[in-house]
Amino acid sequence: MSRTTSPWRVNDVVAYDRMRDTATTVFALLHAASQPEELANLRRDVFTVDAYDRSAVDALTALLQSRLRELSAADA
Repeated sequence: MSRTTSPWRVNDVVAYDRMRDTATTVFALLHAASQPEELANLRRDVFTVDAYDRSAVDALTALLQSRLRELSAADA
């Protein structure tokens, strides 16, 4: 019996989870700010990102973190 292993490394899973956690926070802030179009666009991006493409996950995480900082600053 041959066993195949996932192409994910442990730190890839951590990066993907971090991206999803950040996305959840951004989604909540966008919902509270009544920005449904941006919310829909970001949700589409998060749900369609290739989880095996680390550079795509990192790029989306950076975008989400930037947007989180902007939304948090607007709340303050």
